[in-house]
Amino acid sequence: MHNNQQISCTRCGTCCKKNSPALHLQDLALIKDSYIPKNKLITYRKGEWLYDNVSDTHIKLTQDIIKPITHLNCIFYQKELHSCAIYDYRPQECKIQLCTDPEPLKKMYKHNRLSRSDIYAHSNPLYELILFHENKCCLDDLPQSSSDLTEKLHARFQEMIQFEYHFRFTLYQKTGMQANDMNFLLGRPVDQLLKQLGITL
Repeated sequence: MHNNQQISCTRCGTCCKKNSPALHLQDLALIKDSYIPKNKLITYRKGEWLYDNVSDTHIKLTQDIIKPITHLNCIFYQKELHSCAIYDYRPQECKIQLCTDPEPLKKMYKHNRLSRSDIYAHSNPLYELILFHENKCCLDDLPQSSSDLTEKLHARFQEMIQFEYHFRFTLYQKTGMQANDMNFLLGRPVDQLLKQLGITL
């Protein structure tokens, strides 16, 4: 039952300072109408290990998750104002989340998550780049720690890192695409993911 003193968001910023919301199909219009710019988003790819704030544990993603960039706080959180820069156009998770009642968020959390294939038409050249990159840099075998890194996986990820470095650099040279745009389009670089897990090649 809701606390009678808090039955709606008080804009205290607590959730904004903990994490950023995963986007859902209901949020697609916010991206298409540019209320949420793509360069403010990041894609966590299928196969990545990610901290899940709802279950309070690290999980291996079974599907992509798109979220606003988080640097300690959600990128849209205005620390000085204790406010959300896009409050009137905030994502669905932000609308239903209440500090006093996590159940509505838990119910919708894993359903209808937004993917890059929802954002880009399949005939779009950028979507073809996504598919090409996924084929070359699939994360299904991404280990959770260095103890899980076999000799075969070591060689495979070394090749993947070399390929991706040249792929991203060529993409920058030909299009001028910046790192934030690439982190949305392609996800984070593989070497960055490995370092986050304490794995250095």
